[in-house]
Amino acid sequence: MSQAQLYRITTRIAAVTALSAALACGNDADPLGPASAPNEGRIVWEAARDGNREIYVMDRDGSKVTRLTNNSTDDQNPAWSPDGRKIVFHSNRDGNIEVYVMNADGSNQMRLTNNGARDQNAAWSPDGRKIAFWSNRDGNFEIYVMNADGSSQTRLTNHPALDQIPSWCPDGRVLFGSERDGNGEIYIMNADGSNPIRLTNHAARDFNPYCSPDGTKVSFWSTRDGNMEIYTMSINGSNPTRLTSNPARDANPAWSPDGKRIVFWSDRDGNTEIYVMDADGSNQIRLTTELSEDVAPDWGTVR
Repeated sequence: MSQAQLYRITTRIAAVTALSAALACGNDADPLGPASAPNEGRIVWEAARDGNREIYVMDRDGSKVTRLTNNSTDDQNPAWSPDGRKIVFHSNRDGNIEVYVMNADGSNQMRLTNNGARDQNAAWSPDGRKIAFWSNRDGNFEIYVMNADGSSQTRLTNHPALDQIPSWCPDGRVLFGSERDGNGEIYIMNADGSNPIRLTNHAARDFNPYCSPDGTKVSFWSTRDGNMEIYTMSINGSNPTRLTSNPARDANPAWSPDGKRIVFWSDRDGNTEIYVMDADGSNQIRLTTELSEDVAPDWGTVR
């Protein structure tokens, strides 16, 4: 055998060995990719696994679960700040439901609102300077906005019907749900509350809008096909597309920082757990496996 023939055989053996090793690693690989990828961020959510509702955080593959709050009352509906350094949430720890903020590691928990009404479901503006929330402080539930430090609390909507669950878009507009036209629909308005526009128009309930990171799509859940399923639509309300389809409840969708995936909760496996799927609805994977209720996920950037 010549040296040239020996070299070709050795090279082929090395290539086959490398390919086999790569395939073996692929069989055990995380289907979502490397968990440490910085653009993938982390997921914060609400769970009752320790007796009452607390705020938890985990890597986006379900690993490294950490409890951030620890008190005898309920802490709920966490949302990441755009820079990934803070989390806003609501709690009844001081006697009624108020909006609070804390660092991403759970430290420095501070109350932002203080009145006898319910202030809840807060969401950050794209620049992190404002926080929208809904409250019944003026008699019925309306959408409000305040500075990130809790100052300058201002009402954005003024309608006798229910306005709820605000969420910001990258262009600064605010999505929200409302029953002002007789049933639950999704609306969008300017940051100052002007020019509210209805995006959905269906006899069923459309709820919990969440804008994609690039501002082109809105995720939401709806009962339009008989039970709670997750949908997306274009930012102008066109092209509604169902992403989930099963007899259980699928709800509270939130986009990953890169817009490629959506996290949500579902009770499809007997109890309420956190799941993730690709943005087209494929590759649905369960992340949590506790017997308690895991809900209200939000996916933020790692800093």
